[in-house]
Amino acid sequence: MQIVDIPTVGGGWFKPAEVKDAVAFLIEVHEYEDQRPTPNGPKDSALCDVSVFPTMAAVDAGTPEVTKGQRIEQTLLARDLKRVLGNGTIVRLEQVPPKRPGQHPAWVWRPVSDPAVRDKILAYVNARQAAIEAAVSAAPDFD
Repeated sequence: MQIVDIPTVGGGWFKPAEVKDAVAFLIEVHEYEDQRPTPNGPKDSALCDVSVFPTMAAVDAGTPEVTKGQRIEQTLLARDLKRVLGNGTIVRLEQVPPKRPGQHPAWVWRPVSDPAVRDKILAYVNARQAAIEAAVSAAPDFD
């Protein structure tokens, strides 16, 4: 038996401007809804666990700031996560200029270009998974 967390909206909404300078993000996508009803009109929406690696020191130490059940509803960010549903991705944030004058720049995901950063985050993911498997195997068997 594999233990799986039920995704809940406990982590509020993702605000790119608050974490724009982070070195990298590990985004684990649990649910995706096209045009989810919201008070501001329908929006594409991804429910994710978001691990923010704010500095290179956090990447090196494998100590991200983790928020479970965070809603991502910025149009481009959410739509890109549709392909990741049920999996995770390692990315960084970037703003691109607006297509038309007077519009706001858009936030987009970009791949992490430094292979060392990517490898360290993958090591963090593998260590986290190994710790979960060890805890599950150490749990008593009630059969």
